[in-house]
Amino acid sequence: MTIIEQKQNLVDIFKTIIVPLLVGICFIAWLIYLFKSPVIMFPSVLILFFIIYFISGYIFGGILLSFAISAAMFSIFFADTAYMQILLLCEIIWIILVFFTVEHHRIRYITIKKQAHVDNEVLSRDIALLQSSIDEDEKKSEDFTQRMEIFQTFETIIASLEQALSEKELLKLASELTIRFIGKGKWKIKRYSHRDIFAKYVRTNNRPLLITDTSNDKIFAPNNYKKFTSIVVIPIEVDGYFWGIIKGVSIKENEKFTDSDLRLLSVLTNILGTILNNTILIEKVSALAITDGLTGLFTKTYFFERLKEEIERARVNNLSLIIAMIDIDHFKTVNDMHGHKAGDVLLRQISDILRKKFREIDILARYGGEEFIVLLSHIQMKEAIQKLEELRKFIEREKFFLPVESFNPIQIKKTISIGLVDLKSETNVEDIINKADIALYKAKKTGRNKTCIYETK
Repeated sequence: MTIIEQKQNLVDIFKTIIVPLLVGICFIAWLIYLFKSPVIMFPSVLILFFIIYFISGYIFGGILLSFAISAAMFSIFFADTAYMQILLLCEIIWIILVFFTVEHHRIRYITIKKQAHVDNEVLSRDIALLQSSIDEDEKKSEDFTQRMEIFQTFETIIASLEQALSEKELLKLASELTIRFIGKGKWKIKRYSHRDIFAKYVRTNNRPLLITDTSNDKIFAPNNYKKFTSIVVIPIEVDGYFWGIIKGVSIKENEKFTDSDLRLLSVLTNILGTILNNTILIEKVSALAITDGLTGLFTKTYFFERLKEEIERARVNNLSLIIAMIDIDHFKTVNDMHGHKAGDVLLRQISDILRKKFREIDILARYGGEEFIVLLSHIQMKEAIQKLEELRKFIEREKFFLPVESFNPIQIKKTISIGLVDLKSETNVEDIINKADIALYKAKKTGRNKTCIYETK
């Protein structure tokens, strides 16, 4: 039993036992003196009445008052004079009026108290409703603020994505922005792959995939999830066609994906698909601007731009650079005998060979007509001659098939002539190209199908 309960028990004992007992003793003493001096002693019972009424309750007070009135009525018969009897009767009536007045105020107090309690409950309910309305308004305000932040984030995302110069840069930046935007999980953006079972599911069903809890999922086998607790996969469309997916995985229980994440990602993928489409188109246009339409090699203009850059880089880092100019021997006879279509086919076939024979760091371009030019870096002249001689001999042995009017294509043999120049300390582009041309002219003049080096006189 607690201290508060002990105190409450003591108060109850005081109100229901001690106070009535003391009042009873006083009442007995009052009765004794009532018969000796009824007029003087009778009003003193009011003090006892009020004590027990306000401390022990109106039941005890009513009982006491009833006994007091009964005793007073009985004492009337012992009064000496008629005046004394009338006075006692007036006092009894006065005491009764006092009792009912107090009782009336008690009932009124209880009624007011109940009404106040009801009003307080109504007020509490109204306060609760008002607080609920305030909370709802605050939630709406928070939702509105969150939406504004989301729109601002989208603006930032769009601005950031639009600054990407290539598809690779765009996808890398989009992955980073998705992590920041969603705020949880790990993300990948990639082209469609049959090896990814989730990507295959999204493409086959043509709709996003959301697995909030992998432990309760029945679509995929448990070994497909690895250690993931939640997975979301959204398809990305480019120009109306399925391009790939944006895939998010979560390994933490408190970072599972929801429908809200799915809706935000759907908006993000629409934006990404549009920007990705624009980026791909820009790359295609850029590629067309720097590549030859027939052979797919770099253009002469682009080659000269790169040549200037490589010359400066070689000068700063003391690197070796060699230029080789390549010409198809007797190419005009192909056009004259078999037509320009056959000549174009031959150019594409030889271009494919050149592309395979040179390194990725070498810059290969179509110089014009049947001439090609290549810039070889990080290579010495002896090694360059060996490499180009292997190329010349390979083409000499190769069989080229050209389309003609007849059913079966014809087979021809072709050779190439090569002119080489070592740039060394040379920095003037026109002089370099002129020297390479002189070396090529020498190869053609001395019999073709050979490699010549530019030599200073």
